[in-house]
Amino acid sequence: MLKSTSTFVLLFIFTVFTQAQTSKKNAISGFVKDNFGKPIVGATILLKDQPMGTSSDVDGYYKLQTTVSNEAIIRVTAVGYRPQERTLDNKLIQDFQLKEDHNYIDEVTISARGKTENEHQVASIKRSGFNVSVIDMNKHANEAANLTQVLKRATGVTIREDGGLGSNFIFRINGLDAKIYIDGVPMENFGTSMSLNNIPVNLIDRVEVYKGVVPAFLGSDALGGAVNIITKRRARPYLDLSYSLGSFNTHQAAVVGTFTNPKSKLSLRMNAFYNHSDNDYTMYTAEKYNVILEKTVDNKFVPVPKVKRFNDAYTSAMGQLEAGFRDVSWADQFYAGLTYSQNHKENQLGASINKVYGGSWSESNYLMPTLSYKKNNFVVNRLYADVFTSYSYDTRYVRDTALYNYDWSGGWISNQIGTTPNPQKDVKYNLSNYLARVNLNYDFDEARNQSLNFNYNFNSNNQKEYDRIGNYDRSGLPSYLGRHILGLSWQNQWFDKRLSNVLAIKYYRLDACKDIDERKFDGNNELLSGDIIHQKKQGSYYSMSIATRYRITKDGGWKLSYERAYNLPSMTGLFGDGQNITSNWDLKPERSDNINTGFYYNTFINQDHFINVDVTGFYRLADHYINTRAVTQNGNDYFQYYNVDGVKLYGFEAEVKYGFKDLFAITLNGSYDKAIDNAKYTDDSGNQQVSLNYGHQLANRPWIYGNVDVSLIQNNWFQKGSRIQLSYLHQYSHWFYLTEAYLGSFESKDHIPSQNIHSAVLSYAWDRNKYNVSFEGRNLTDERAYDNFRLQKPGRAFYVKLRLSIM
Repeated sequence: MLKSTSTFVLLFIFTVFTQAQTSKKNAISGFVKDNFGKPIVGATILLKDQPMGTSSDVDGYYKLQTTVSNEAIIRVTAVGYRPQERTLDNKLIQDFQLKEDHNYIDEVTISARGKTENEHQVASIKRSGFNVSVIDMNKHANEAANLTQVLKRATGVTIREDGGLGSNFIFRINGLDAKIYIDGVPMENFGTSMSLNNIPVNLIDRVEVYKGVVPAFLGSDALGGAVNIITKRRARPYLDLSYSLGSFNTHQAAVVGTFTNPKSKLSLRMNAFYNHSDNDYTMYTAEKYNVILEKTVDNKFVPVPKVKRFNDAYTSAMGQLEAGFRDVSWADQFYAGLTYSQNHKENQLGASINKVYGGSWSESNYLMPTLSYKKNNFVVNRLYADVFTSYSYDTRYVRDTALYNYDWSGGWISNQIGTTPNPQKDVKYNLSNYLARVNLNYDFDEARNQSLNFNYNFNSNNQKEYDRIGNYDRSGLPSYLGRHILGLSWQNQWFDKRLSNVLAIKYYRLDACKDIDERKFDGNNELLSGDIIHQKKQGSYYSMSIATRYRITKDGGWKLSYERAYNLPSMTGLFGDGQNITSNWDLKPERSDNINTGFYYNTFINQDHFINVDVTGFYRLADHYINTRAVTQNGNDYFQYYNVDGVKLYGFEAEVKYGFKDLFAITLNGSYDKAIDNAKYTDDSGNQQVSLNYGHQLANRPWIYGNVDVSLIQNNWFQKGSRIQLSYLHQYSHWFYLTEAYLGSFESKDHIPSQNIHSAVLSYAWDRNKYNVSFEGRNLTDERAYDNFRLQKPGRAFYVKLRLSIM
């Protein structure tokens, strides 16, 4: 299987490379960028007095076939920029850097017709009332980072991990549970091998971070916000390969390839990645924070100053192939795809450091065929259709084959019942998932002043369980979760597009059920008592939202949004994961009323300086707020999702960006995110007893955090077409309590300390970004880094990354 897959990958790479090389003949190519090195999308490139022409893509890249003389003049124009022209002068590579046109005072409007899907979406984002930030992942392509490390730098985002590469994490935006999508499809549909903390940055074009109100076209139960990950999709031949090597025996490789036949319009796409890390980093005892690591000496537990993880390796791999057609009369895009992924994850700890595992691990094999269809002017003019469906099958094993307990020396110790071996665990889970999503958008006019969007999303999950040691087939005891979500939104623009509004309503339907075996049998397998109990829960919910943006000046404006939204329980929340997360069948949907408001200002000074300021405040009232806690069952510690009856959240965030040409850039942001227990009474029985938690801050959650990102850039230093960049990154997280702050004194309370993480990246690219090498140091001061329940994350680490990008 592996050999045939490798052969296919090599053939695909050879085909793309050959086609790319062949197409270079008699072609002018290059990049169109602005004064700050940012690609200009949709620039028009023409040979003067010639009918031929083309436009730049998402990378600012263009290619123009020509047979004209060297004296011909090439002209480049883009809306909002001064045109530029020059003589070919026998040079087939022509790069352009355009300057902003200050006489251009109106906002760019991109019509849905005749533009790429990327242009269409980016334009919609910019003119919407949503509180959204867009992260250009191409800027991070040379970092040996995964998506988690980049997203952590965004304002209002917290990602809490319990270890190194591939570890479990909790993702929130402004304190509320947020959903993650890949190209508009919920990430949970891609299996456990596709996760924020293992997707390489090279596979991604951009990330849209929505805070508060989420667009209806995403079609899911996003409550506090959402992240939409847009993968790289090119119509031209494109190939990007990368490999990084680093501390803790970490290896990460990725390949992205696309090719479209210009005549038949047959199109191929391929994405693949491989990750591995031993995660054998050092952990330290810190008595001040009640972090005590022990090993056994003469059958007694003895504290040790530091230890190494020894059962925490992680490996994941994914391959995705799509074949279809694009830019044909009946479809803008039509693809049939197949995704295969697998992972193997050793499990060193549960929800705390109280018990060390030496033989606990899990693995997964995942297969998902897909169909997708996109078409502008579908059936009627200005109707855009986006249809996606998939069926996935995930086989997951959870095992613990260790007969005895372990300590931090890596050796086994007797368990609590003398010399009796521990019971072994080997459970198989079969999880099938079906997704159907339909998105229709109708523009009432060419300028898109009035638009109507309809979205329907159906998702069903069916899980069956098998005990492989006891040979007990639990397939008759399924766990099922089904969700229907319908959304209808109206987007409108008024007063010469100064005022933009999005009004939306949503309907949610939840169906869940499980069977519990309460039967008891005698030695002859005769039924003594009990029965199979069938439990189910159902519910229908409605929500509405409005998002408004008013452009006060050309460079600045005000945004306001309100929503009442729901977050439905997940499979993991209701049924657990069989390993570190235990089930909670009583988990209820979370409901919240959210208000977001803020101001933004973006301006250029003398064409050489760029300033961006965003300030946002939020206020939220949540019922049945979904939080996490550590619980102990049968001597083991687990995470569990649970409801807090009422929570009031409020805070603000601010971000300032400054850039000087394509030479210097700095970003500073900070977030204040408070969560107060708002359930006044202990129960609903009418006894009116005030809860001890009422009015106090929720424990075990960060509430003050921020980032600094400083970059120095030099182009054409050692040779023309080269680029060297040095970036310094700083992340700060303020200390917070692990348990209720109002109980006991400060000295007696367990808390996670304040943390300052310093990192740096040095990258060098030459031959116009074709060849790239980078060096990265993370947590340079070896700070003790914690997110969850004293579970220490990796300390100081170093990485090197090699990347080849062929246009």
